Amino acid sequence: MSTLPSCPSTLTDAGGAPRYGTWEGGLEVVRFDDLKGAYAPGRLERLTTHKKWLYAFVATKEVATFFAVVDVNYSSNAFAMAVDLGTNRVLADATFIGPPRPLVKVSDHPGPGLDVAFRHPLAQLTAKRPFGDERFHVSTRVGLPVGGRSLEADWSLLAAGAAPALTVIAPVDGGIVNVTQKWAGLLGFGRLRAGGKSFNLDGAVGGLDSTFGLLARHTAWRWAFACGRLDDGTPIGINLVEGFNESRDDVNENAVWLGRELIPVGRARFTWNKGDVLERWSVHTTDGALELEFKPIAVHQEHRDLKLVVSRFSQPVGRWSGVLRHAGREYTLTDLPGVAEDQDVRW
Repeated sequence: MSTLPSCPSTLTDAGGAPRYGTWEGGLEVVRFDDLKGAYAPGRLERLTTHKKWLYAFVATKEVATFFAVVDVNYSSNAFAMAVDLGTNRVLADATFIGPPRPLVKVSDHPGPGLDVAFRHPLAQLTAKRPFGDERFHVSTRVGLPVGGRSLEADWSLLAAGAAPALTVIAPVDGGIVNVTQKWAGLLGFGRLRAGGKSFNLDGAVGGLDSTFGLLARHTAWRWAFACGRLDDGTPIGINLVEGFNESRDDVNENAVWLGRELIPVGRARFTWNKGDVLERWSVHTTDGALELEFKPIAVHQEHRDLKLVVSRFSQPVGRWSGVLRHAGREYTLTDLPGVAEDQDVRW
């Protein structure tokens, strides 16, 4: 069982201060309207610092697909990718950027009530979980220009019976507060068609990253995310980050979802070649719980210099292998589908 305390019912306490900490479970709603005093952003500050996004990932041994929808208040962007893990072939890889509305919607509900959409002439990306529904429902429609590759996927992730989500409420140096809900190791179902091939996603494993922040002008991190199965079929999910949500000892989003168990782990330390993210990565946790190696097979990249906004973003997709040590046991992890990420942005 997780050693984490249960997530509070609200983001703020009675005085309007964030309830900083690392929690088991999720907030029903994430809104910054109740922040008070030194924590309350002004109108301009809210416009320039308020960011929110959803990242959704699902994979089998044959294929991995994922997308992100990002609302940064003054603009929006989204990307989607699918990779054939049998042939190491990129089936689709697309990026879109535009004004904030009406293209993008990211609701304030990371769990039940989730409603996320990015609508573009060449892309329709949606994720929903209606109240009372035990599943997250994801749909991807990307039709690229001549010479590109289309992607059609409809899949769901089952929340019922899974290990609980992880929620972190963290102070932000140079900003105010960040709230992230991570959830991995969820059972997946659905279909995907891309690159002239069709894939069955029933029995897949996936996860979600819902993040809401009043963030610093300069934000950077390294991230590892993996979803797959042990040799005995047990679903497993891994989330590790370095450089973000680390401002206090009691805030830490590093965790493993093993079957129905949420396992917090120590700080993550990454080794990688920033000049070539397709080289091998390694990451370990300071408590010795995880030692992982990552073999990238392809990379989604977005490098932009818009003067006021400068972004260097690389997300290789590939396979994670290594060792998990927990409760006196050692688990061998072999070729878990997942991603790594190197993000450095001034926004």
